[in-house]
Amino acid sequence: MESLVRIPQSELNATLERLSKLGVTQEHFKRVRSSRKYAKAVASAFLGDDGVVMSYNDVRTILGQDFITPEEIAIARKLTYGDDVLQYFTETLPSEEVLQWLRDNGFVLIAGPPSPMSLLEVRDLNAQLLYTKSGGWYAEAKQKFSRDDKVVSEWLMLRKGVVPKSTSKTWDEQQKLLSEAECVPNAPETTWGETTYKEVRNAWLFPSIYARTSSVDSDDNRVCVGDSAGGGVYVGSGWGDDRHDGLGLASAQKRNS
Repeated sequence: MESLVRIPQSELNATLERLSKLGVTQEHFKRVRSSRKYAKAVASAFLGDDGVVMSYNDVRTILGQDFITPEEIAIARKLTYGDDVLQYFTETLPSEEVLQWLRDNGFVLIAGPPSPMSLLEVRDLNAQLLYTKSGGWYAEAKQKFSRDDKVVSEWLMLRKGVVPKSTSKTWDEQQKLLSEAECVPNAPETTWGETTYKEVRNAWLFPSIYARTSSVDSDDNRVCVGDSAGGGVYVGSGWGDDRHDGLGLASAQKRNS
């Protein structure tokens, strides 16, 4: 097999010109040199493997306004993402198959924060987006979920609204409605997605309904969030056996599913 370093300069220039017309920049070549994972993905694309490199433009073509990048979040939420974190997000975009599944099932794809955040830290970003602006029951020391559960620096694939037909059901009954690709997000993940979508797209994911999360309070009750259009994201909790027509189940796609 002929080494690439022996390609005639004229052929190399023609190749670079073709790639440039398709949107490839010097930054992409820098990533090939600095990231082994990115280089493998590029090589897979050349070799015809399944590892096709997706770009933000590709994702936006599929998901439209339901795709929110870290750059958009940085502006809207006044946060700073390090270069290594930004690179990580570009290298870990879901596959085209997953993106199409997200689109067909009513999910959003939202970048997580620059570093792990608790529910209370998410609230501190803009307390006006929460119904309880400060203090509140979940700020009590005994409510460990509001400090220990985190939303991390990963892509969050969150359903817009609750799982279909999940209202007026107990927690156990709701679990049976999840597909193999889904899981229940925790309270900070759900609240991060809810408040970020509002900040960037000026719309709520749970405007008039509550969604159960995987977080539990000090009494082992299920934490729910939502009903956000009524004055901000409300954070409550209730028994897993409760049934209400205004209480459904939050859903996220599992990572690497």
